[in-house]
Amino acid sequence: MGRIRIPYGTGFQEAELPDNLNVEVIDPPERENQVDVLQCMEEALDHPIGSPKLEDMVTCGQHVVILVNDQTRPGPNAEMVRLIRERLQRKQIPDKDITVVIATGSHKGPDEKQMNTLLGGLEKILRVHVHDCEDGDHVYMGNTALLDVPIYLDRIVAKADFIITTGLISPHQSAGFSGGRKSIVPGVVSLDTLKIHHSLKVRPYEPAVGYYDGNPFHEVAKEAARMVNAGFMLNVVQDPHKKIVGAVAGDLEKAHAAGVELCRKENIVDVHGRAELIITSPGGAPRDIDLWQSQKALSVPELICVPGKTTFILVAEAKKGIPQMFVDWMSHAKTAEDVIERYRREGFGIGSNKAFMYARCMLKGRIILVSEGMTKEEARRVKLEWAPDLQTAIQMALEEQRPKKVIVLPRAVNMIPNIIEERGQTL
Repeated sequence: MGRIRIPYGTGFQEAELPDNLNVEVIDPPERENQVDVLQCMEEALDHPIGSPKLEDMVTCGQHVVILVNDQTRPGPNAEMVRLIRERLQRKQIPDKDITVVIATGSHKGPDEKQMNTLLGGLEKILRVHVHDCEDGDHVYMGNTALLDVPIYLDRIVAKADFIITTGLISPHQSAGFSGGRKSIVPGVVSLDTLKIHHSLKVRPYEPAVGYYDGNPFHEVAKEAARMVNAGFMLNVVQDPHKKIVGAVAGDLEKAHAAGVELCRKENIVDVHGRAELIITSPGGAPRDIDLWQSQKALSVPELICVPGKTTFILVAEAKKGIPQMFVDWMSHAKTAEDVIERYRREGFGIGSNKAFMYARCMLKGRIILVSEGMTKEEARRVKLEWAPDLQTAIQMALEEQRPKKVIVLPRAVNMIPNIIEERGQTL
């Protein structure tokens, strides 16, 4: 096979694989013709799906809230806000009547540098509110008809006359696809809502990459967005290389559904059989900033592994570590099964959901973490094996078993696998 090169932080990890291994590298080529991002967003705003133009939906005197992804979701956030602001100015809506809300979900809010990266200086012009799911300042909006999930909405958002969501549509391991309704749930709701919405009462047990219609995680969030009367959306769509391939705007459901179809088309990859050794990465920074975000690179491998026989090599810089709750859950449990059963009982917490998802993967095989952001001892505390570099991790894997097939996923996060079972392969 020769040399492989895997994104790692802002650089790469490289290693050699033996020539006698059956290796499939799944890394679609980058587009030759790059999309003009500003132009495609302008066109989306000029031709909204399922709704009038934004400037025809707002009136002077309204208080408008623009929801923006946090620092863990890379995208042209500042450009989206700038374009929306221009449309609002056409209806004489002044800056004092616009609030940008950072839809953090359960994540930590951005620091000053991250805020500047997100908003590109607009944070000095517009009022900005960073959502905090634990601050207690939420308004009860009612329970969803589906699965009876209580919706507690950030008070600033609840008081708005008009809500605009922005974001990024890409494959998602629980919702099927990100974007759209996710700006509301989990974006700007309380921990009380998240504890139920992210529990096994609602979320699919197995990774749900590409599972959209009928996915309860998605359907509950969609219903919640209707309840809070989100009025308009602008989302961009990414390919596996995190390149923007299009944009959609308009009605939160109809425009998002159109974006999902484009995302599905761009991100489906054929996988020829299942593998006993899978080398995976979130695609480098910022998606491998910590073990929380890096877990997403295991969701596609879980779907294409040989359960009980696979070694997963997770390549992630993870320089910011992992939330303490994750460490506590993993270190206090004797087995991965114990973690999952505790999650069934107690549900979502900030970190416990990642403990559940790592434990779910551990039931399918061993996980070797390649990371300079964590020590061997820290990795062991959370039941992960550890290697200082990719070459060492490969040697560790091959010492235990000679895999019939190896799959390499340099950018696993933005992929939807289409499994083509090889003749004679049994699970």
